[in-house]
Amino acid sequence: MNISKQSVSSRIFNMETKMAYKEVRIMEIKEILRRIQSGQSINFISKQTGRDRKTIRKYLNLIKQEGIEPSEIKTNDSELVEKITGIVESTKRISYKQEVFSEYREEIEDLINNPKHRLKIKSAFEVISKRHNLEGKTSYSSFKRYLREAHISYKNIKVTCRIETPPGNQIQVDYGKVGMLYDPSLKRKRSVYAFIGTLSNCRHKYVEFVYKQDQKSFVESHVNMFNFFGGVTETIVIDNLKAGVIKPDLYDPTLNRSYLEMAEHYGCFIDTARVASPKDKPKVERDVQTVREEFKKMQALKGNISLAEANEKIKKWLIEDYGQRKHGTTHQKPFELFREVEQPLLGQLPKESFEVCRWKEAKVHPDCYIQVEKKAYSIPYEFVGKKLFVKVKSRIIEAYFNEKLIKVHRIPDGYRQTDYSDFPDNIQNAVGEGLPLRLQIKAQKISGSNLSALINKLLTPHAYINLRRAQSILTISEKYPPAVVEKAAGEVLSIKKPTHPKVFKKILESLLSEENQSSEQGIALSEQTESFIRKTNYFIHN
Repeated sequence: MNISKQSVSSRIFNMETKMAYKEVRIMEIKEILRRIQSGQSINFISKQTGRDRKTIRKYLNLIKQEGIEPSEIKTNDSELVEKITGIVESTKRISYKQEVFSEYREEIEDLINNPKHRLKIKSAFEVISKRHNLEGKTSYSSFKRYLREAHISYKNIKVTCRIETPPGNQIQVDYGKVGMLYDPSLKRKRSVYAFIGTLSNCRHKYVEFVYKQDQKSFVESHVNMFNFFGGVTETIVIDNLKAGVIKPDLYDPTLNRSYLEMAEHYGCFIDTARVASPKDKPKVERDVQTVREEFKKMQALKGNISLAEANEKIKKWLIEDYGQRKHGTTHQKPFELFREVEQPLLGQLPKESFEVCRWKEAKVHPDCYIQVEKKAYSIPYEFVGKKLFVKVKSRIIEAYFNEKLIKVHRIPDGYRQTDYSDFPDNIQNAVGEGLPLRLQIKAQKISGSNLSALINKLLTPHAYINLRRAQSILTISEKYPPAVVEKAAGEVLSIKKPTHPKVFKKILESLLSEENQSSEQGIALSEQTESFIRKTNYFIHN
């Protein structure tokens, strides 16, 4: 069989180009020099080190070109190491499998960094391979090595560093939706969220399933979490949830007052993570997926599981299952590490339990009242037009202006809670001197008991609020016949709603018109005229 020199050389070239490139390291050159000094031959060194003889000779010649005789040098000489480093850097080359990508550098950079059609590195490799028929001729690993050597990467990639926190220092909290559960109180399915708190050092965690992500639920879950751990960390890292942060500012967040008050009670500090930045709290973000999967397993085992049952089971799972597995980072069991190391370093729980309150913002109206959770409370008149912060407790409310407590009220069973001392002196005097009674007596004189009862009804909730309305109705009533006024007042009383003076006047006009029409005998009304006639209750809208 005849084989030409050209075909042999071509085959050898192909074999060489397909061989993996192996970078020579500084320590290997030092080892070669050490062996040369001991009298070993290049052949022997090649067999022992696995390096080709030509490669060994090449580096020995390069060293000689630097004016260094290999047999006379000291391998621990710092000057020698510096020169070897320069030689290694100057001889670095990209292997064949990486080198093939160099001519497509612009394409690769465009695929990876063009904002209009940015691809992941794996996708960019697949596109380049198909475009230029490189499939099977190189590998994804070679492509990644080429990117590193050529310094090609995502322009927005940032180097991160794992930061471990000391025990007792930090807990990271977050919410995550885990599924749906039937709520018997509402008789329908509702979304279920997992409140998750992970101790950053030992990775032991607290989980609570809830239906809401509001202020009250958020704070209550924190209280339950601290009780579960039996102590408090120095800081809490929270996600910028609506319940946790009102204004999601990275450096100066305006925290919910309920949450801030809770932190003050427990003597800890709140550190907010940036919005949609999982890297700020990586330990807890990964836990959301784990907890969601466990919730699904619970539902698979018991389809009609209740929220209370799910919370009971998840806490058992945290201690007996998850807490007994070795963590991938700490290589220790979270619950054991918590009991032995972190729990003793947690801050002590306060002696007094924390009462979860709600904070509301309310404006003082001209009638000296604020409205909070569908109830009205009187506020000293000098704060009319001001915005207050109102702390709603279980039985009382506390109103604050510029952080100063200005009013405390018991939460009423009805709609309104009034302290007459909150009103101006002239109003207090008017009410105190029997003005409501005098107005009722005046109403009795104008027409009779119906108008008097109407005035009494207007002034009963609060004399100051409806004082002008009552006075206006009396002024209007004096201009109409007593019988018409009594009839109008009776109709207003029957609808059991407060009436504005303008509406009362329309009712009077309508009744007076009906009375006049009935007194005019023999005058027939056309169909067109009758179409404009309205009953008196037509004018009552409120």
